Amino acid sequence: MRVFANTDTGLVRKVNEDDYCVFQNKNQDWLALVCDGIGGNQAGEVASHMVVSTLRDAFLQADEFKKDSQVSLWIHKQLNKANDLIFEESKNNEGHKGMGTTCVGVILTKKATYIFNVGDSRIYADYDDGLIQMSEDHTVISQLLREGKISFDEAKNHMQKNTLTNALGIWRLFRIDINKIQSNYKYLLLCSDGLHGYVQHDKIQEIIEDDNLELHEKVNHLILQARQAGGLDNCTVVLFDNNRLDEKYD
Repeated sequence: MRVFANTDTGLVRKVNEDDYCVFQNKNQDWLALVCDGIGGNQAGEVASHMVVSTLRDAFLQADEFKKDSQVSLWIHKQLNKANDLIFEESKNNEGHKGMGTTCVGVILTKKATYIFNVGDSRIYADYDDGLIQMSEDHTVISQLLREGKISFDEAKNHMQKNTLTNALGIWRLFRIDINKIQSNYKYLLLCSDGLHGYVQHDKIQEIIEDDNLELHEKVNHLILQARQAGGLDNCTVVLFDNNRLDEKYD
């Protein structure tokens, strides 16, 4: 398994409120996260970093995952811990009031691939039949689309296009989506909405599947596409290459 990751502030915002990590622990399991912070006065940056730090530190000390239930319990425990930390910091620090963050992640063990999501950062898997969005956006637009109340064309310019229905640190209770997916993907992509909100699905797939680009070039080219679309948001990309199993982290 090979992996490369990068993040970019973009062309408009002064602070990068995204955060990410990619780690392999003592059990040779992988953890990758992308968090997109929300809240003014750099509070979003604080929230996203708190999640990354909490899960990273716990993962480095985690026991080997032998059952699906162990993975699920670990994810719930660590995300609830991170949520409580952000919520309390937001409540007790006026400068951090209202901060929160999305979080999308993957845990790769020797036997399985587990994905989890809170918010609208995304994870995609590129299988033989194409690039598939594996996570579900926790947004007003996504909910309206599922309920058939608006069309895809209407969603593109809807006034609530970027309104989240779920995030870490905003509420005591929040929703966590956890799924076990087929591991025969060619590529696994995690990204903030600074990518998928501005670069079309087909273009993302085209870049990921371009055999003329090295892994780091694919990541950086995806970020470049977001900048060329206006660079209006922070953009973070983590890309796993499952085609060459003998190589490790770039």
